Amino acid sequence: MNTRAIGIGVGVVLLCGLGMFAMKGMAGGGPKKPAAATYTVAKNDLDVTVVENGLIDAVKSVEVKGRVDGRLAQLLVDEGDYVTQGQLIAVIDPLETKLKVEQNAAQLRGAQSNEARSRLEQVQKLELNQAALAQAQAKARQLKLELDSQPIATRAAIAEAQATLATAQEERRRLVESSQPTQRASTQTTLDEAKANLANAESEYRRQTDLLADGYTSKRSVETAKLNIDLARTRLASAEVSLRRLDAQLAVEVAKADAQIRQAQASLRRAEANANQDAIKVEDYKSALAEVERAKANLMDSQILAKTTENSAATVAQLASILSDSQRQLRETEVRAPISGIVTKKGLQVGELATGLSSFSSGTTIVKIEDRSAMRVKLNINEIDAASLRIGLPANIVVDALPDAKLTGTVSRIAAASVDANKDTTSGGSTAVSTDAVVKYEVEVKLSAPVKELRSGMSAKVSIPLSEKKSVVSVPTDYVKRKDGRTTVLVVKKGEEPEEREVELGAAAGTMIQVKTGLGEGDVIQKPAYDGPARKGFVGGPG
Repeated sequence: MNTRAIGIGVGVVLLCGLGMFAMKGMAGGGPKKPAAATYTVAKNDLDVTVVENGLIDAVKSVEVKGRVDGRLAQLLVDEGDYVTQGQLIAVIDPLETKLKVEQNAAQLRGAQSNEARSRLEQVQKLELNQAALAQAQAKARQLKLELDSQPIATRAAIAEAQATLATAQEERRRLVESSQPTQRASTQTTLDEAKANLANAESEYRRQTDLLADGYTSKRSVETAKLNIDLARTRLASAEVSLRRLDAQLAVEVAKADAQIRQAQASLRRAEANANQDAIKVEDYKSALAEVERAKANLMDSQILAKTTENSAATVAQLASILSDSQRQLRETEVRAPISGIVTKKGLQVGELATGLSSFSSGTTIVKIEDRSAMRVKLNINEIDAASLRIGLPANIVVDALPDAKLTGTVSRIAAASVDANKDTTSGGSTAVSTDAVVKYEVEVKLSAPVKELRSGMSAKVSIPLSEKKSVVSVPTDYVKRKDGRTTVLVVKKGEEPEEREVELGAAAGTMIQVKTGLGEGDVIQKPAYDGPARKGFVGGPG
């Protein structure tokens, strides 16, 4: 024990002495310029590996939100519960949504009734207008025929009336000038003969009476003469009656002939008056054509009703869609798990108001579900290493909480833009500028076979082997100088000043980097002097 204590004391004294010497040297009492470090170039094996820390996360996680607004009536799961896809996990009070469904259904029935009535009116109006058009066209055709035949009929009627008048006039003339005089003369002759016969009979009776008185004739002769007188009187009376009857008959026939003449004259005047029917028929035909055009125009009413029916049908379709959507919302008052997984978070409690997901609202998260059958590690990797990565590269994963678990995975995604470029800068209207000098890209590594104990948010260290270089010329990275687009090293030769030589670099692994051209094995290089900003500190100068 005493020996160990003595040794420790000696060591402390030596350290203090060395410290004082170093401080004195830094303050200006030591060497002005330390010897530059050199390195002899050799061939080494370089294992290029990207190593980065990240967080475990589920590949698929869902924030379950309702599609309708309302109070959370039931929450059937708790954090840590395993749920299957389609399982009922929550119920939003459906009363308001049911009322909305009933209102939409009533509106739809009213719209369907309006559409049915509109269709009936359309059919009825179309049939009436078509019938009116057919009737107007038939009347127009009839009037056209009458118009075409009217002049001929008018001329024929006038000619017929004129012929009838001429015939009646000729018949009266014949009756007055020929037929009546002949008949009256014959009857007058018969009357005159009857008068003469009566006078002869009376004279013979007187003569026979005188002869009977003188005894020169017989009584029978007197009686015969008396009988002849009676017979002659009878014949005279008959002749007088016949004459009177003939005069009456002749008067009647003349009156009848006059009547026929007047009738024929009236017919002629009527036929001549009917000549005006030609113009009337023209006007009637024009009116019929106008009626046809009106009937055709009325058919447009049917087309208007058809558009009204289409509008009603569109309203029905719209209300049916609204009803379907409200019915969907009623169904969605039962919130079901969209995926199978573990409930990791509850966003609401029973009785709290749930805001539905819509174009105006992001909605309220009821629960969050993670599918832990596929896990990943999210990494932020610098641009140099990210440029070397490719999808499908294998990776080794060490989880801090599970140090004994040997996990592997593959690179599943490499972001197309840097982490800063992915940030939302639209609100400020300017481009984001990172305060970190290193540009990083988000890379995801999917675990090949995640273990049950893994949880989201656990930290993990990921190693991604990129390449393995065997026996290549390599140097420490701090012996390489990059300036003005050139990459150089300082080559030291015995007895000569260091020579700046341009080199081509290759893969880098840790503090070593491959030199493809410009150096060979055995060359000696010198670490370049620091030419950056002056260093300041508690031992480096004032202050």
